[in-house]
Amino acid sequence: MTPTEIYEAIIFDLDGTLFRGSKAIPGAVDALNALRDQIPCRFLSNNGERRAASLARRLQDFGFVAHAEEIVTSAELVLGLLGDRGEKRRILALASDDLTEALAADGHRIVDDPSADTIVVGVDRQLTRERMVQGLRAALAGAMLIGTNEDPTYPAGDGLRPAAGAYVGFFRGMGIEPVHLCGKPDEWAVRTALAQWGIRDPSRCLFVGDNLRTDIEAAARVGADSVLVLSGVSTGEDVRMAAVKPTAVVPSVADLTLPALAAITESRVANLARATEGGQA
Repeated sequence: MTPTEIYEAIIFDLDGTLFRGSKAIPGAVDALNALRDQIPCRFLSNNGERRAASLARRLQDFGFVAHAEEIVTSAELVLGLLGDRGEKRRILALASDDLTEALAADGHRIVDDPSADTIVVGVDRQLTRERMVQGLRAALAGAMLIGTNEDPTYPAGDGLRPAAGAYVGFFRGMGIEPVHLCGKPDEWAVRTALAQWGIRDPSRCLFVGDNLRTDIEAAARVGADSVLVLSGVSTGEDVRMAAVKPTAVVPSVADLTLPALAAITESRVANLARATEGGQA
């Protein structure tokens, strides 16, 4: 069987996979654009700071072919989660300006005091001790805590930086667990994103990312194949130590050519055959 017969879509991560900081991963633009001619490509990002349209423009500036409707971010999932609840909330937003403004545009009231009934935590570049105090008091009064994701770090052009999980960690350190996490590897988050693209069978997807804890774990939770690229967070040594391993490992997306996909497909078919034979023994 060919890759196009096996996979309905390839689901790409963004930061550390297609670009790092202000530069595209060398060779990634040509590789992804070539793959798009054969298999639908979608983008699932734990970026809780930007919405899909903003990230689509960024990808296009790099030279990637990408459209807003092909992208789901953890920011979009936060907005969808609150929208599905059907009620307007009083939100303490310890998050980016973009997400805060989007929450307000959806009709939620943004507050900066313990009267909040919801706390949204992402990457807050203006986080202060006083805002943390307000978050703690709101949580102790019963406010629902929502995290955009639990990534501890993300790869920037000058190295790793604290990601949303580090900010969620402030609350965990105070004994407060988030009610929802709206990013990989959360199964609800992944299945919600796939459903938005009309993908009903996750096992017919191939996830591509640079993080074992998010991208590869996300694929495993929904029964999908995965490829780890070594251009971002996780290393080859991490793979050797990991309990959940990717289907394949390549240096970067530039190496994810059609022949490479064919090899992954052959491995999948062989593994399925061995599993079938084992079940019949």
